[in-house]
Amino acid sequence: MAAANRPLRVLFLCTGNACRSQMAEGWARALRGRQIEAYSAGTSPHGMNRLAMRAMSEAGVDISSHSSKHVATLMHVPFDYVVTVCDSASESCPIFPGNAKVLHNSFEDPPKLARNATSDDEAMPHYRRVRDEIRTFVETLPAALTSPAKSCCGPACCEPALVAASAGSFEPSLDLAHQRTRDHVREGYAAIARTGCCGPSGGGCCGPSAFTPEQLAQAIGYSQGELAAMPDGANMGLSCGNPTVLASLRPGEIVLDLGSGGGFDCFVAGPKVGSSGRVIGVDMTPDMLRKARGNLASYTGQTGLANVEFRLGEIEALPVADASVDVVISNCVLNLSPDKPRVWREIARVLRPGGRVAVSDLALLRSLPEAVRSDVEALVGCVAGAVLVEETREQAATAGLADIVVRTKPDYINALTNWDDPLYVRIAQHLPKGTSPSDFITSLDITATKP
Repeated sequence: MAAANRPLRVLFLCTGNACRSQMAEGWARALRGRQIEAYSAGTSPHGMNRLAMRAMSEAGVDISSHSSKHVATLMHVPFDYVVTVCDSASESCPIFPGNAKVLHNSFEDPPKLARNATSDDEAMPHYRRVRDEIRTFVETLPAALTSPAKSCCGPACCEPALVAASAGSFEPSLDLAHQRTRDHVREGYAAIARTGCCGPSGGGCCGPSAFTPEQLAQAIGYSQGELAAMPDGANMGLSCGNPTVLASLRPGEIVLDLGSGGGFDCFVAGPKVGSSGRVIGVDMTPDMLRKARGNLASYTGQTGLANVEFRLGEIEALPVADASVDVVISNCVLNLSPDKPRVWREIARVLRPGGRVAVSDLALLRSLPEAVRSDVEALVGCVAGAVLVEETREQAATAGLADIVVRTKPDYINALTNWDDPLYVRIAQHLPKGTSPSDFITSLDITATKP
């Protein structure tokens, strides 16, 4: 192990040594240079990633002089710790000479996340988000390395590294938990996009199988005219409110829709802002993005407008410039995020001064039983990830928004329960006797402004 008079020698290992491991080395040198002698390598290196270099440069760390190298070239270095930052490097579980401990803390792959991006600017939010998550991890070093933790390689090889939660206290990496949540949501909504069904059980944020998406949309305030002009398949019954009405959209405004799905609310908002306005939809699911973009020709044919676009991105790292939009809308999406405070900060960042927010979402009146919160289908159905109403208000306020108005709408949950929505039937089975889903869950309208 490390001598007392020298820094810890730490190798950050990934497959390509092009992006994540390079970022980790860069952050370790910049933030922990006195405590850590940082290296990076790959099991199958393929050169530096230019967007990773750009992301780090934006954060003030220059990794352009780094080189992509094979782990075999560093086997002579007596490492104290090896940190695998991608799953494939962990699975290969390399053996290192000496007393090196091998720990695992996986991060998502920015090139994979951005594979459907149509430009560097659309891809960059993915790199920035992973960059920031790696920084958060590096900031826990060296405490997270030197405290008791499992090592590789062995029968329980390459388990997630333990990250310091407080002095002497450790828990699994929060970034890893966030990644798993995003994966569940992305997979669930990719299936919805491919099948056109509103959820794994036919329920969720949307209406039950006995009701069509059009009937649900009418019930929550969309007009027959709006629905008649909708491109086929754009309305998948994923709404829990009507943020386009809540926002009181005006001609000429630039509107951003978070979690735009098949484009439903974007196509409703487009005619409201007219030819002088613009609507930008952001969704992290490539299948949804393809569906929405496939509907653009139909929208233009019916309205004569070409004012809607769709971008690949996550609502925690929006592919939108600072202070560039007038209105942010969202419909039953914010509850799906594993990092809601960050979403609210992003909303505040992209809004112009005087800009406004109009969000329809689900929230909790009181905490759900663990059996519901751990249900992946309930998560994709916009329930398990919801937070308390007051938490939503506090997150918006902490992000710097003002004039926050939160209005609960219990009738939506009552309607789904009375309609025997499959998801809500199952939720009811896990609730205390004598209670119903509307005692715990509510639809919510949230409005706010940026000072």
